[in-house]
Amino acid sequence: MSNTSYRNLLDEELFYRIAQRKDQEAMNMLYKRYAHLAMGVGLKYLPHEDAKDIVQLVFVKIWTDAAQYKVKSFKPWLYTVVKNQCLMELRKTNHTVDLPDNGFDFMEYEDLSHHKMEQEQILRILESCLEKLQAPQKNCIELFYRGMKTYSEIAGLQNLSDKQVKTYLQNGRRNLKICFSQHKNTL
Repeated sequence: MSNTSYRNLLDEELFYRIAQRKDQEAMNMLYKRYAHLAMGVGLKYLPHEDAKDIVQLVFVKIWTDAAQYKVKSFKPWLYTVVKNQCLMELRKTNHTVDLPDNGFDFMEYEDLSHHKMEQEQILRILESCLEKLQAPQKNCIELFYRGMKTYSEIAGLQNLSDKQVKTYLQNGRRNLKICFSQHKNTL
């Protein structure tokens, strides 16, 4: 297939080709379309080099793990994956974003600072709610969302059936939602 033909494919079609055939041209096209946008998301949370590393990590994961995902709308999915990777990196390294000193730049970034504080508060609440889950629910949630593992991989790691993993994930998400709603007024 020519490069021109790939340009005409929808993002989801390109993703499908990566998932099913490890199509390098499809991967190149998605990278050309979205690497700069993913970098923009990364820079909202992390310094330049760290954001660059996250973008590379996300695209490597797309290449290696695409078959595990059911992506209906690629652009919002990619945004969410990049954002979550950045938040995990922030949490792991306790990174802080240095805001500029001069007033003009500070006014531009003031809104970002507010959102960052809110996100940190949400992460603290999430961590608190995760600790309240039963061990199997917590383990499945962490492996699925943080470890980006499939149901089958989690089942193998936790000595569970796929059905049990699904149940623990559903119940864990429901319990997290309930816990979050109890903390809603603290945000």
